[in-house]
Amino acid sequence: MKLASCLLLLVGFFVSLVGCGGASDAPVTYPVSGNVTLDGEPLTEGDIIFRDASGKAASAAGKIENGAYSLTATAGKKSVVITATKEIPGKTVVGGAPDEPPVPAVEQYLPAEYNEKTTLEADVSDSGSNEFSFELKSK
Repeated sequence: MKLASCLLLLVGFFVSLVGCGGASDAPVTYPVSGNVTLDGEPLTEGDIIFRDASGKAASAAGKIENGAYSLTATAGKKSVVITATKEIPGKTVVGGAPDEPPVPAVEQYLPAEYNEKTTLEADVSDSGSNEFSFELKSK
């Protein structure tokens, strides 16, 4: 009985030293918002990703709807990726399972300099508005 009590106290002591993580372990994020236009018109829909330029912090992503987006991101320099797809008329792709019907094929219609070879940047601050607008041009 004494041994069991000592072991229980010892385990409790180590648990209190280690802790259980929680909210204090989460990175601090800040609201980020803005607008995205393509050839002067609001981008109807798409996705936006703020990638940490140093590669140390997690990426932050959001949806673009009617040219506007909002998300939360850690502070620091970011590489910004914007994607938007449209259906390819008359083309389909086979679903993942044999019984799934084909789905319409889609293509990325923004130039690579805004996504796979992005040149877009933003510097998210721990103070300030963190509003970033991007004026994209089609080819």
